[in-house]
Amino acid sequence: MSESIAAMLRQAVAHHQAKEHAAARAGYEAVLAREPKQADALHLLGVLKDQTGDHAGGLALIEQAIAVQPDEAGFHGNLATALLALGRNDEAMAAYTRALELDPDYAEGHYNLANLLRSHGDPVAARRHFERALRLQPQHAQARNNLAMLLWEELDDKAGAQTHFDKLRLIAPQWPVARMNEGVFRLAGGDYANGWPAYEWRWRNPDYKERDWGLGLPRWTGEAMADAVLLLWGEQGAGDQILYGTMLEDARRQSGARLVIAVEPRLVALFARSFAGSDVTVVARGTPVAATAQCPFGSLGAILRRSETDFAGKGRYLLADALQRERLQNEYRLMAGTQRRVIGLSWRSGNVTIGAHKSIPLTLLAPALARPDVFWVCQQYGDVTEELHLLRGHGVAIHHDPAIDSMTDLDALAAQTAALDGLVSVSTTVVHMAGALGVPTRLLLPRGRGRLWYWPEAGAGSRWYDSVSILRQARPDDWSAVVAALEQDPPS
Repeated sequence: MSESIAAMLRQAVAHHQAKEHAAARAGYEAVLAREPKQADALHLLGVLKDQTGDHAGGLALIEQAIAVQPDEAGFHGNLATALLALGRNDEAMAAYTRALELDPDYAEGHYNLANLLRSHGDPVAARRHFERALRLQPQHAQARNNLAMLLWEELDDKAGAQTHFDKLRLIAPQWPVARMNEGVFRLAGGDYANGWPAYEWRWRNPDYKERDWGLGLPRWTGEAMADAVLLLWGEQGAGDQILYGTMLEDARRQSGARLVIAVEPRLVALFARSFAGSDVTVVARGTPVAATAQCPFGSLGAILRRSETDFAGKGRYLLADALQRERLQNEYRLMAGTQRRVIGLSWRSGNVTIGAHKSIPLTLLAPALARPDVFWVCQQYGDVTEELHLLRGHGVAIHHDPAIDSMTDLDALAAQTAALDGLVSVSTTVVHMAGALGVPTRLLLPRGRGRLWYWPEAGAGSRWYDSVSILRQARPDDWSAVVAALEQDPPS
């Protein structure tokens, strides 16, 4: 490589590192105009295209670079990254494997392959590559964080996970992701005194801070506020808002303030009815209000749920529309007859990260659903047409009410849930709805990844809702014991 080409390439790389993408692209293209097969320029322009959304274009350029210089491990590593972005996971795994064959000490390759192996359900191999990455780069915070989560969620090594979280506090003390993850880890283990403060680090994450609907008001920290207005607002999804809503009455009593509760628009009608007659106003979050102080729902636990003994309530506080509930109750009872219980069913989570671990294929439930003493009502959101058709092939029918869209009309979902004798569901919003309505519920819970922190590690009970009982997997991704138990004992 001539000195002039090398200088042009160094300048383009400097622009790339500074995220000056247009200048970097122009620089790489200038190098290639003079030397079309310059491998580094082909590779880095491919990486730039991949990083800016042109994954196919990036892949093509990286492949050209590999054709010129086939034994460069980093080229194969970035080839894998582009393949992942295109959904070509098997080819990505082969590319990472080739990169590590070329350079067994390629730490980033071990880290990326570990993440891919974890997503493919091979936690043992993923652990091995995370640990190799950390032997090569002990300060690799992302690898240490992901290994800690893997050990906790999939390999049931809580002591190992805690060791890595301890090290993360030393090597990346200001990294919000790791601190928040440790908070969730501690909360899941019942360590509320340390878990809640660590969970507060989520607000230092720039991406999370975009959810701040606190209107710039001072944070409430548990003090009495007689003759004042306290804004409490839901920062997370509908299910989480219902869960944290179990603390709202405690917040009202402790503060002595008039409450303004701000929730997502789909929950406004349900919350307004449930708190009607009290000194509480319910609005859509983001609505300007005159208040003295504020607190996000997820931060109430640090004030109101600091130990097991603070979970003394039953978790029942929602009130469904009585007329709609009664109409549905009569309708379902007419269809079910007097000898069958009416039980709702939800089997699938749409969570993009862990939904597959939380969900159970509907046909696997067929033996439990075949009970002659149960009339099943679909409470699954989304398009269920094909799944219900496949289930009918197993001789099982589930009533699906197209008039209730549980994605858009949570007030109708509440009325439907309240009309049931019970519910069977994986961990979705409807479980929180049923728990807060006091409907008997069997929660079908995965072991390992997919178990959210607020569901306990062991036992059949829930700290948050007394009407929810848990059936959990004996082994990760194995629902057979859950189906067998449900076949014997649905909720009533």
